[in-house]
Amino acid sequence: MKHFFILLMSIITLSACSTVQEIQIIQTGANSYEITKTDFYYPGAGMLQKEVTREAMGFCRSLKKRLHTISVHETKPPFSGSKVPSAEIKFECRNRKH
Repeated sequence: MKHFFILLMSIITLSACSTVQEIQIIQTGANSYEITKTDFYYPGAGMLQKEVTREAMGFCRSLKKRLHTISVHETKPPFSGSKVPSAEIKFECRNRKH
C-alpha cells in the first residue's frame, strides 16, 4: 500500500508539471519579437490571444516603448497538427513618437 501511495503521488506531481503554461519570447529583428504560448487546458476562444497580447504589451512597456501588433494566431479545436492549444503574436516595440 505504501508503494502504491508513493507511485500515485509521483504521477500526480509529474502531471502537474506537464500542465504548466509555456511562454517563449523570441527576438526576430531589431525591434520585432514573437511570443508563443501553449496551454494544455484550453481556456476558450480568444483567451490565449488576450494573454499573449497582454504579455507583448508588458514586454514593450518594460522597454519604455509601445506595442505594434503585426499578427496574432491561435489554434482552436479541432487543433491542426497539434493537440495542444497555442497562440502566437508577432509584434514590434516602437518608440512612443511613432
